[in-house]
Amino acid sequence: MTTLPVPPPPLPDLLGDPRPAVLPPDLTAALSARLSPSATLSARSGVQVAEVSDVVAALRLAGRHGVPVTVGGPGRVDDGAARRLVVDPGGLAGVSVSPAGWARVGAGVRWRTLAEAAAPHGLTPITGGSAAERVADTVTGGGVGPLARTYGLAADRVRAVELVTGDGVLRRVTPTDEADLYWGVRGGGAALGVVTAVELDLLAAGPRYGGALHWAEVDAARVAGAWRTWSAGLPPQAGTSLLLTRPQEGDGAVTVRFAWSGEADDGDALLDGLRAAAPPSRTDLAPRGPAGLAAPGLSAGVESSLLLDRLSAVDALLRATAGSRPRTVEVRLLGGALGWVPQRPSAVCHRDARLAVRVAGGAGVEDRAATRACAEELAAALGADVGGRAPAHGWGTTPDVLARTPTAAVRDRLAALAAATDPHRILEGAAPGGR
Repeated sequence: MTTLPVPPPPLPDLLGDPRPAVLPPDLTAALSARLSPSATLSARSGVQVAEVSDVVAALRLAGRHGVPVTVGGPGRVDDGAARRLVVDPGGLAGVSVSPAGWARVGAGVRWRTLAEAAAPHGLTPITGGSAAERVADTVTGGGVGPLARTYGLAADRVRAVELVTGDGVLRRVTPTDEADLYWGVRGGGAALGVVTAVELDLLAAGPRYGGALHWAEVDAARVAGAWRTWSAGLPPQAGTSLLLTRPQEGDGAVTVRFAWSGEADDGDALLDGLRAAAPPSRTDLAPRGPAGLAAPGLSAGVESSLLLDRLSAVDALLRATAGSRPRTVEVRLLGGALGWVPQRPSAVCHRDARLAVRVAGGAGVEDRAATRACAEELAAALGADVGGRAPAHGWGTTPDVLARTPTAAVRDRLAALAAATDPHRILEGAAPGGR
């Protein structure tokens, strides 16, 4: 096994934050005494950990003082809530790769870093939606990556998770050890604990191809109509999404993202039907690894989403990007391996959905309200296409679309797990659907 001794990044000193503190002074004092020397405590309620013991101390003390805990870091939405402890495990940055085909990563490790560490062994991870996303965040959020139609969810390839539950206990969960928590933490959001490490299976590196095709806004109707027909016939080796973008200023744009788990020539030939509808103004297609296929997030704002059984018409999508507010509407093709019964079941629901729609706008209060209204209007316009599923509102990049609206049975099972491991209910607000 190759181990990369990655030291935690320098953590900024936030104790000089001029904003009012929101933690009880006695909790702040207790944390200052218990955290490791390299950890950082913010007067504004944040703990940036450097060791696993910091997570244990933070949750035990938060429970003792009755202060809610949320997980901080990339993809987590700051809703401005007061009197809470934000635990950011980004300093847990170790990476170990076994030539036998698996890896162990700390909670702060991103997919891009893991891909770089696995490459010398001829191995590669199946990433989440963004290469910049942390592996742990993807696992708790499900993880619909660019090659999910071929290989399934990123969370489906997890061998073990180490997490600190709400009672301050560090646990290692696997398919055989604490199997219920193993089921729930994969796709159950941050409600069951703060992840400190993940072990996951890797794949042999093979040919991958993809990127994006771009058109001007004037071609939106033709491209969207062509994409709807073209994407419906793609094999499971292909993944794709359609993006309609309205910027703050200037003209809108149309983008089709494409990922192919095979030889470049075969993947490129699949695009001929789409290019025939309207020649793209620009392309950036090339052989890439899975991390290179993972696209950046949609915006810095908070997104809403809905799941579809079909897309019977594209007019509603085009209307959703009309107007003056900045907005991106993405339609992502699901199906393929996502709809197969996984070897290791998880809390991820709605694997039968065929498409996912994400609406992202600006970060301001009015922009967030407009994003929510847009998603509701889309759901109403698409009618039977949504299959009775309710839109999900108020999310950043995690959890992913399939984990945002758990079924009643999954929600009840997650609640029972949380009650058993979190006696003070300090992680209750992190439950899926709780925003």
